[in-house]
Amino acid sequence: MSENGADENATSECKASAAPTSAGSCPRCFQGLGERSCGACGLAFEREGRLIDVLGRDPRESDAARVERFYERSPFPGYAPDDDGGTLLDRARRSSFLRALDAALPAQARVLDCGCGTAQLAAFLALAAPRRRVFGLDGCRESLRCAEGFRARVGLENLQLARADLFAMPVRAGSFEVVLSRGVVHHTADPVRAIECVAQCVAPGGVLVLGFYESAARLFHAARRALARPLSTPLRALDPVLRRADLAPEKRRIWIEDQYHHPLERMLAMPAVLAQLERLGFSWLRSVPPGIESGLFEATPRPGPLARARLRLGWCLRGVNDPDAGLVLLLARRGSR
Repeated sequence: MSENGADENATSECKASAAPTSAGSCPRCFQGLGERSCGACGLAFEREGRLIDVLGRDPRESDAARVERFYERSPFPGYAPDDDGGTLLDRARRSSFLRALDAALPAQARVLDCGCGTAQLAAFLALAAPRRRVFGLDGCRESLRCAEGFRARVGLENLQLARADLFAMPVRAGSFEVVLSRGVVHHTADPVRAIECVAQCVAPGGVLVLGFYESAARLFHAARRALARPLSTPLRALDPVLRRADLAPEKRRIWIEDQYHHPLERMLAMPAVLAQLERLGFSWLRSVPPGIESGLFEATPRPGPLARARLRLGWCLRGVNDPDAGLVLLLARRGSR
């Protein structure tokens, strides 16, 4: 058993994936689930519909509990009352990155979204290719209830949601062709270990899409957050999300909570993250930004020190017009055995 709970040695009966069932699919061995456990690998859980919970009511580590309480009040990102499969697909496809991600993912890929929140990304990828096997893991029960409500409403059989700890995920090491982690490692007390846990899930030759608050890219937001503190409200003119005329009031509230009042946040420097991934056996593919329309998983030249400095300066200068508030994605491919 690895540090993050990923079993290194799959038993022979668990190596082949079963088709999704109405009872759900096991994130560890991909077989059909029973009422309280997986008959194939023994994973135990509590259940709410198809949503499974491997944490149950056990007390959590203090930082994880604090973050979960925060997202219980403000699940992020929120769903609109009239959201359905069509509206989610339309909204996601307005993003050049999400179009490129969908195009890069094989139609039958096995995908893991670590820290999926309300699982809008996972749901999009499942909707876009019904033969994909998409698994979304998060530590917040309320966010996952929102996600499960949407999944059930649109009838997504190829999306399985599970409540789990990022540092003890109920998955086997190296069992997913693509692993996504766009918004969680910077909300942990130990981002370095969090990255290790996420990276361990990637299959040999597979791709990791790792998002984090980059220390240079987040500088402008850190300044506007500091300005907002004595005013008790963010300055709309300085935030491109809050400047949007079509932003619903509830989405505005959730954005302010997540970006201006989050109880646990770390910023990471891209060169240090890249160095860590290379030590873990990954090689550089690209960063986002800059934006891309196609070929997302195709390798680009690894940036040297000067090129990395230019990238980080460009991210910093996006500042007032950066809708992601300093979130940077680093894509890397795990070496083949």
